[in-house]
Amino acid sequence: MNILIVDDEKSLRLALADELVENGYDVDVAGCGEDAMVLIDKKYFDLVISDVVMMSISGMDLLKYIKEKTPQTELILMTAYGTIDSAVNAVKAGALDYICKPFELERLLRFVKTMKETIQLRHENKALKSKLYDRYNFHNIIGQSASMQRMFNLLETVCDTNATVIIQGETGTGKEMVGEAIHFNSQRKDKAFVPVSCAALSKELLESELFGHEQGSFTGATKQKRGRFELAHEGTLFLDEIDDIPLEIQVKLLRAIQTGRFERVGGEHPIQVDVRIIGTTKENLLDLVEKGKFRRDLYYRLNVIPIILPPLRDRKEDIPLLVNHFLKKYSPAHLIEVSSEIMELLLKYDWDGNVRELQHVVQRLVLLRKDGAVDIDTLPGKILNYQSQEGVFELGKDTLSAYLDDLEKNILDRALEFTKGGKTETARLLGIPLPTLKSKLARYVQR
Repeated sequence: MNILIVDDEKSLRLALADELVENGYDVDVAGCGEDAMVLIDKKYFDLVISDVVMMSISGMDLLKYIKEKTPQTELILMTAYGTIDSAVNAVKAGALDYICKPFELERLLRFVKTMKETIQLRHENKALKSKLYDRYNFHNIIGQSASMQRMFNLLETVCDTNATVIIQGETGTGKEMVGEAIHFNSQRKDKAFVPVSCAALSKELLESELFGHEQGSFTGATKQKRGRFELAHEGTLFLDEIDDIPLEIQVKLLRAIQTGRFERVGGEHPIQVDVRIIGTTKENLLDLVEKGKFRRDLYYRLNVIPIILPPLRDRKEDIPLLVNHFLKKYSPAHLIEVSSEIMELLLKYDWDGNVRELQHVVQRLVLLRKDGAVDIDTLPGKILNYQSQEGVFELGKDTLSAYLDDLEKNILDRALEFTKGGKTETARLLGIPLPTLKSKLARYVQR
């Protein structure tokens, strides 16, 4: 425990320092308030023992400075002119104790020993809170709900294995973050984490991306290319949206996973790799198997350890934790809080875009805050009006589809108005790809 003794009486401060050092404490001394402030600026002290009456800067002035500078530091005031009123005022100002000179040294030593035990408990409590936060923040995956705790338990078990993992969840639930968490908490963390977006590529491009190609193997193949399997050697290959892989590619993928061997497109010589597979899917793969859209043998080869990511609407108790996390992320230098009224609206909304949508909403609240305060009117209209829209069906509409189209068009119009027509910003605000936004806008222009 670090202790600072401040007293303009040299014999007293040195005698007290010697006694504390003999009892195993780390002690610094200062002969005035100014010198004490210099030391406090340079070093953290668990406890300051200071005289009250000193030239220029008093013990009460020092107390105020400490509480502003390092609030966790405790302070004991000493004085030869003690009164009940001064003692009460000192404690109200934040002093731990107020003792009158002369005092029994043994009494002070007992008090300091008790203080040391209190500080140790405080440090242990802080460490426990940090551990709990890490528990709720597994590689930036936030959640204290029962479903998320079950997932954390499973993650802790599978991280250090080489087992293939399939992560199932709706768009925006954080499947890639879970995949990264598994990799970076595994024995392969120092090797490559190589992602592949299976939904974004055609059959030909996907085959080349996964397995590479030889020069001249097809039009445009002007040079040899290493595939993602090779790049992920001894690391992790992350297959995002594996449910979108064409059946023709699934055959070659199955062989590569089973044997660790494959040939580049246009190649003749097998390449051996050591790769861990983590895949994601927005669909239930077994349902796709029954429909003939996914190979049964590949399903059983992949589905060694399935992880289900619950949608945000099924774990709304995590929303306040997520909101606070995103507030700190987007405004680390400012303490920003949302009102209970805003939080109530966020809790009522069903979050079709899941955590990603909530993240964008919180970012919007931070960007549009006024004078440091979050205004409820900066919430998207679909959240503000959610309750009034729920269950409402406008008379005169021929179909539910027409009603939903009008509702979607209204949301798009509001978003475009907010971004002053910026399509890229509108797509980001709504949490949808830019091509999807353009497609929707084109459809509504034609109506």
